[in-house]
Amino acid sequence: MNKRMYNILKFMIQQNGKTNIKNISSFTSANERTIRYDIEKINELFIEQNVSIIEKLSKGELLHKDISELNTFINNNFKQIFFYEHRQLIILIKILFEGEIRISKLCEDFDLTRTTIKTDLAEIKKILSENFLELEVSYLGLKLIGSEVNLRNFQLKLINKYGNIVLEKSLEKNYLYNLIMNNFSNINTKEIETFLSYVVKQLDIIITDETYFILLNYILIMIKRVQGKNEIKEINNIKFYRKTKEYEVLSKGISFIEESFNISLSDLELVKLTDYFLGCSNFSLSNSSYKNWLEIEILVKKIVLQFKKIHKIDLSSDETLINGLINHIKPALHRVKNNLKLQNSISKEVLNKYPQLYEDTKNSLTSVQEFLDVPINEDEISFITLHFKSAIDRYKTIQKESKNIVLICGYGYGTSKLLEQQLKQYYNINILEIIPLNQIENIDFSEKIDLIITTLNTINIDTDIPIVCINTILKEKDFETLNLYNLPKYSDKISLSLILKTIGEHCKINNKTNLVNDLKIILENKVVNDLEQPSKKLSEFITFDKIKTKQKASNWQEAIKIAGDILVDSGCVNKNYVQTMIDKVNQYGSYIVITNLLAIPHGELSKDVNHSGMALVSLEESVYFPDNKEIKYLLAFCGTASKDYLDALTLFLELVDNYNFLEVISKDNSEKKILDTIKKYEFLSKLLLEKPD
Repeated sequence: MNKRMYNILKFMIQQNGKTNIKNISSFTSANERTIRYDIEKINELFIEQNVSIIEKLSKGELLHKDISELNTFINNNFKQIFFYEHRQLIILIKILFEGEIRISKLCEDFDLTRTTIKTDLAEIKKILSENFLELEVSYLGLKLIGSEVNLRNFQLKLINKYGNIVLEKSLEKNYLYNLIMNNFSNINTKEIETFLSYVVKQLDIIITDETYFILLNYILIMIKRVQGKNEIKEINNIKFYRKTKEYEVLSKGISFIEESFNISLSDLELVKLTDYFLGCSNFSLSNSSYKNWLEIEILVKKIVLQFKKIHKIDLSSDETLINGLINHIKPALHRVKNNLKLQNSISKEVLNKYPQLYEDTKNSLTSVQEFLDVPINEDEISFITLHFKSAIDRYKTIQKESKNIVLICGYGYGTSKLLEQQLKQYYNINILEIIPLNQIENIDFSEKIDLIITTLNTINIDTDIPIVCINTILKEKDFETLNLYNLPKYSDKISLSLILKTIGEHCKINNKTNLVNDLKIILENKVVNDLEQPSKKLSEFITFDKIKTKQKASNWQEAIKIAGDILVDSGCVNKNYVQTMIDKVNQYGSYIVITNLLAIPHGELSKDVNHSGMALVSLEESVYFPDNKEIKYLLAFCGTASKDYLDALTLFLELVDNYNFLEVISKDNSEKKILDTIKKYEFLSKLLLEKPD
């Protein structure tokens, strides 16, 4: 008899013995022909056991006149039905509670081949792995490998799942619970209940029925494991537990358990038992909170996952971080719940040195906040912040290997080189090729390519390689996107002048120019080239004569011409360059629209450019670029080399994003206000760059 036949009988009982083939087919998701065959098999079994058969009436109607007879049949045959349908779960329970078992015995129990049992074991291994346990398969049989604490935790999970006294149990749950509890038939739970009553009374706490059930069954597991010479060998936070009232009470009363079951419990066993009672004391009124206390690993994983969403860095595989948080969180929860302060406060130092990381950590602790329903103080957050700081440092060390990038840019070579320079300024990457849109089919996929970066919204490539779309001028959101792909960042750069000075102190430099050029090639963006003249500041590009406000333009072409004429009048470009800026928009669309209301028109590095320059224009009324994009402000720029203006252009976009610069212009259009705002932001940016980590 299979599980579907069992479900047919359950359905007939629900329908008071009267139903039809069509309804059963719908209920079991099996076709009507299969249902008819199942009914015939059921009736054969009924005849063998002297049970009244299911009568087949006209038009597929079915009838059984005695519901009590059906219930009796199900109860008598349930073990056989369930045993075969759920053998993987039954094998798992046998392994978990018996410790060692032979494959030949399983083959005999289930009347199955060794190959079928091994297939089942492959699935069982996955379940054990999720609970930090392993299954060793050898010619001697099956043996469970893992820490004693993890093994007991999993045993307790299964007992709680299938023996939960709060929930109504099905025949399946009853069968599994009895199968598990058969392993504890020699242990009288009355003594455990007496011990529990003593501890609860001494702690002066009220606990729920479910919490009581968990405590009783953990003690049951502890006794059985210690009787079998399986003891806890290692546990964290021992000093913390020994200072609690729970440990004190258990120390005084544990002799009752030892004498009742003729065992001797080590201090580590007492500490682990304290852990269970401590969670019960802190969260006695909430079943879900108590479960979180027992499965603190789940809570920690939620914290790390939330940190990933906020800080854009995936630390979920950092076992040092996970274990560190697990060891820290339980004492922290106890301290917060009971309003206990840490003796050594580090909050001032952490807030001063890592303010953003502190905020990200704080926002990652929402699941803990919900769990506690009590505010988490600065000291606890600061200590957890340091756990994340160490993990981030480890992450950066691991991620130093350079990544291979293909860059696809549709707006000309000059714009492509500008983007390349920005990317290399921040990331240790190897740009294999810069490919224009029309050469997209010529990408050499024989090379190892980690990422394709493009400024185009949509490109059509049949590849599994990740494709990332970013702006021509990198903005904060672009960095957030790129960081998701673990591109190795440059953290510390070395001064080129310092390298030369050190070499000169120990060696004779025959050709300084060649040495500098070779160092720049070898070290690329790992050095700060402080031998060259520093790039011009934004305030040196945008001067009084390069600003025009409240300008009138009837369309976007006129708006670009107003900005372009400023560059022409200042001698930066000739008139051909202005037409090039307009042609680029006609050719590629509104790619120069960087953000709402702002465009940055530009041409390519060419003979039309005399020297680098910028021009800032605000319009009296908005104009609309292709795709109906509204523009009221324009920053036109040109350069003989992209490095001339890149820093200034980046600062301008940061000014727009972080300082509401466009809003400032809209309120006060005077050239003085605009320049004062730029200089103020340059000053603040310099302070931030000089601020230590």
